[in-house]
Amino acid sequence: MNKKISLGVTIALVLLAVTLTISGTMVLAMRHFSSLVSDVGQRQAMYDYIDEIDSAARKDYTIDEEKLRAALANGYINGLEDPYAGYLSAAEYQQVQSRLAGNRTGFGLTVIAKGTELIVSSVDENSPAALSGIEKGTVVTAIDGEAVTGASYELAQSKIDWSEKLILTFQQNGTSTAVELSANTYTSVSVSGRLINDTIGYIRIAEFNNLTPLQFKNVYNDLTQKGATYFLFDVRNNAGGQMSAAQEILDYLLPRGPYAECEKKDETVTFSATDTYEMTAPSVTLVNGSTVGEAELFAGVLQDLSKTRLVGTSTQGKAVMQEFATIQSDKGAVRLSTGVLYRIQSGETWKDVGLMPDQTADLAYDQQVYFNLMTDEEDTQLQAAIKLLESNTYLPVVNAQANKTTEAATTTTK
Repeated sequence: MNKKISLGVTIALVLLAVTLTISGTMVLAMRHFSSLVSDVGQRQAMYDYIDEIDSAARKDYTIDEEKLRAALANGYINGLEDPYAGYLSAAEYQQVQSRLAGNRTGFGLTVIAKGTELIVSSVDENSPAALSGIEKGTVVTAIDGEAVTGASYELAQSKIDWSEKLILTFQQNGTSTAVELSANTYTSVSVSGRLINDTIGYIRIAEFNNLTPLQFKNVYNDLTQKGATYFLFDVRNNAGGQMSAAQEILDYLLPRGPYAECEKKDETVTFSATDTYEMTAPSVTLVNGSTVGEAELFAGVLQDLSKTRLVGTSTQGKAVMQEFATIQSDKGAVRLSTGVLYRIQSGETWKDVGLMPDQTADLAYDQQVYFNLMTDEEDTQLQAAIKLLESNTYLPVVNAQANKTTEAATTTTK
């Protein structure tokens, strides 16, 4: 009798468990279905809305389908109200990908009008312009045989930016020279360096691309071997670029451990340094309002972990992680912000407010306009950074492990 009751109870319990499982599954399934219906409904409403506009417009307009698709994509992105999101055509996306890989296409020079002259303000290493012997400070007098005047500055700039081939006539070292330039693809040099006053290793990072980390390490190690005991990093006018490049450099300079977080919609991603090397030399980093994105991460994290002091003006405030989503139909892409960045030590983001310098140093209007043409003596921000590094009041930066060792030794002595 007891065995029969036990068996009956067991069967009842099994049936109850199955019933509850089915019920629970049905509830979850219904909830999921409801969310899908809501999402599908919202999408269908949007498609119907666009279809109404499209049907009305096609009655009276001849549609350029390619332009319309681009306008629709741009309109959608604008509706996200994210100033850093954007739509890229297939050609634009390919150009961005090439730039992030460390490649440039063109003549490799920029020009700026100064007074009555058109002056070369910068020349990229490895570029057709550099290989032709053109240097920064060169005065451009003619393009394709036509004299450059004040009225033709914009046209001259446009030709330099977009022509496949041109003849450039310029004055350099008192001599007039004409060279034919052909636009070409070349490897960019995003990191340059030199010694200042025999002890300061000045490192300029122009952008962050896939080649930047190796170039940085080579310049950093070269300056160290030449006797640099301080470092001056310059990320002014650095518009960012490849996030992984900034992370790799920080990985090299920082002590092991987490240094930043990216707060996404459904998860938080931690950035941690794992390299065995760590910078212990005091440093200063130059920043300004055109220090953006990955350049802000670089400067902000070094500041947050007491590895550097910032000199200059507040940065732009782009503390977002971005990713590209490829559009299969036209091979274009959309650039979307997928998370907000925070510094670990302070727990703060610099989104919309920028990084605040430890020491404010501004440039006059003319200095900002002719930034690339300034000498070291004319660069007041650079001079302020040098003075801070060389002053006796500057406290050397030491690593966290050294701090712990010193504290332990002090405790033992007591």
